[in-house]
Amino acid sequence: MAEVMIRPAVSPDFTILSSFKHAIETQTVWQMDQDSGEKEIAVHFREMKLPRLMKLSYPRSTNNLLERWKELSVLLVACVDNVPIGYISSSSIQTTSNVWIKDLVVHERWRRQGVATSLIKAMMEWGEERGLKRITLEMSSKNYPAISMAHKLGFEFCGYNDYFYENNDIAVFFARLIR
Repeated sequence: MAEVMIRPAVSPDFTILSSFKHAIETQTVWQMDQDSGEKEIAVHFREMKLPRLMKLSYPRSTNNLLERWKELSVLLVACVDNVPIGYISSSSIQTTSNVWIKDLVVHERWRRQGVATSLIKAMMEWGEERGLKRITLEMSSKNYPAISMAHKLGFEFCGYNDYFYENNDIAVFFARLIR
């Protein structure tokens, strides 16, 4: 694989980044089951294989990416030969010393080659330089490739939010210490 350089995004990147295919395909999802009793609520997520490949749309609208990016703490871009091939965005929450990853997208041609992992590690370094202690990933419960990557990188499941995204997908959250 070519050498990947990670840097802060600059305005000429925005057109390229917004043109990426943000959807993924998967044949495995996390299914949520909830049991409610008078004094207890139990929630379980289980891995479920689907009978066929499912196209998973991005859980946020890609029409207003530029406005969303302006509100974030940082937008980092992975480049090969100074051409963007992926990006990661986050908000930092100083009161909880947390870096909250909002978006992680890699161009289709470069997926499953370690680009997303490199972006997460760069975001951890960014957070560490600012004295932040934890990093949290949010993703759709249907985004099995991202869930698998989170586990591989030592992130632990730390919660969920039903109807979190504009498309009403369940968001699952994974976190870990930055170092």
